[in-house]
Amino acid sequence: MQMRSVTFLALVASALAVATASAGHHDPTGVHLSFGDEEDQMVVTWSTAKSTDADVRYAPSDPESSTPANLTLSATGTVREFADGGSGRTTRYVHAATLRGLAPGVRYEYQVGDASLEKWSATFWFTSRRDAKQLADQTTPPLRLIALCDIGLKRSEQVLKLLANEVHGAGKIPPDAFVQCGDFAYDLDSDDGAVGDNFLAAMEPIVAYVPWMTSAGNHEKHDNFTHYRERFTMPNKAQTDNHYYSLDLGPVHLVAYNTEAFFWPEMFGAEYAARMYAWLERDLGSVDRKKTPWVVVHGHRPMYCPTTKTAVVPEDYDGEDDYAPPSVSPAPERETVGKKKKPDLGGLCKWEQESSRLGIPSMCANADGTNCARFESVSYLESSPEERERSDPPRFPLEALFHAHGVDVAFYGHKHEYWRSFPVFNETVVNGTGTTSLETYREPRGTVHVVTGAGGNDNMDLGDEPPSRGRCAELTGKGKDLNPASWCAFQSGVDVSGGRTSEFAYGIVTFWSGTRMTWEQFSALDDGAKIDEWHIETSKHGPFANRLLASGSRAGIAAE
Repeated sequence: MQMRSVTFLALVASALAVATASAGHHDPTGVHLSFGDEEDQMVVTWSTAKSTDADVRYAPSDPESSTPANLTLSATGTVREFADGGSGRTTRYVHAATLRGLAPGVRYEYQVGDASLEKWSATFWFTSRRDAKQLADQTTPPLRLIALCDIGLKRSEQVLKLLANEVHGAGKIPPDAFVQCGDFAYDLDSDDGAVGDNFLAAMEPIVAYVPWMTSAGNHEKHDNFTHYRERFTMPNKAQTDNHYYSLDLGPVHLVAYNTEAFFWPEMFGAEYAARMYAWLERDLGSVDRKKTPWVVVHGHRPMYCPTTKTAVVPEDYDGEDDYAPPSVSPAPERETVGKKKKPDLGGLCKWEQESSRLGIPSMCANADGTNCARFESVSYLESSPEERERSDPPRFPLEALFHAHGVDVAFYGHKHEYWRSFPVFNETVVNGTGTTSLETYREPRGTVHVVTGAGGNDNMDLGDEPPSRGRCAELTGKGKDLNPASWCAFQSGVDVSGGRTSEFAYGIVTFWSGTRMTWEQFSALDDGAKIDEWHIETSKHGPFANRLLASGSRAGIAAE
């Protein structure tokens, strides 16, 4: 661990030194990669304090050689002037260049900068996107992804050390991509964007080498998500501002979508949600599951919760609520925006998760995007049932859409913890076969939901006691009642009562073949020790309804 820490700290110190010194200079900082629109592309994004050209020089390299590559290839990108909306009106210049025609699965070295000024960054490297044939070859390493969300500039140091070791560690094979589902820096715009600058510099030792594929969270909402839109370059950016896109990585169709679309009506609205939903429907329906068997989706706000509470219904409630979404389960009273409180009949989780699951536009009372409720005005609450029916907002049933197209895994952040579900749909566990266990989901009949929001940030608890870890069924809490949800399988860090610390951890997802995948979770609190490992084994992909018909089974088997 000592060698690992020294290496990472040296990389970060170098990156932060450039970020600090670059004010008034032309030094590139915050260099990071992302996959392009086409399979043979890689996009490089970076910033400078003053306007410069956006040049990249690069070449294939031999990872076994100590001789630097002769960077004879070149690409020129675009430069965008970005004025922060804070009081300082700080201006920075964001550069993005696309490297095209890359051979699949080849290591390249590169530098970014301005050729006319002879101003270049340090030399970085990456491995281009491997094609399906390479990933199907059992003699080569399988597809591996980092899955992690909610990473701040503060309290993330130990997690970032471990991630840097995944990329640079002796004997390690770098992952194919790093997927982060929202909440960066805490926050990208803080201190007139200086926090975002330093965060991107701190991430550089990881994401200048491995493509960083992102989706937005509530902490990016400042000034209509401007810092997120400006600082990143995701596929299809011109049409969706980095908010939703998809790409194929060998056996995996990876989909990013914007959960925030349902919580900021003043920024997105129903028309935007309808457009994104229609895109999701087309995209998921277009996947050839014979060529690309796995479908993995990520966004920021989860659809499910690990614990539930007993329903509380006011005594004066008359039992009529035409606006409530249908459910077979009682639910806790929600926190309401407006003058009145009404019961939430949507499900066993709080309204925020229900809104994400059912796709119902909502709004949040707090500036950080929490304390959320249905998008109801006071006049709506005081209207008659007939008036309400005419003004009901549209709904975009995301969980039903994912189920209809057989999404295998959906992972999220937002909650600063780690937990995973059994295969679940509509609050019902649908494991699939009697041999399904806590560790292996065989022939699942529903999506597995994961929350991996333990990247480290200053909103997380640092207690004297270790985090709660283990089967969700054993989650009792210290000094408070916790009712584990039936769909929750394993958790770490959900209960922070009684002086317990939050969990600080990340996931590595490996796709061994078209029939088997593994998720491993590693804790920074235990020097990178593995705290959870689980698998999906399935002989069928595609819509879960078709999987049921193929198996001859009409119903899933609940977890014991």
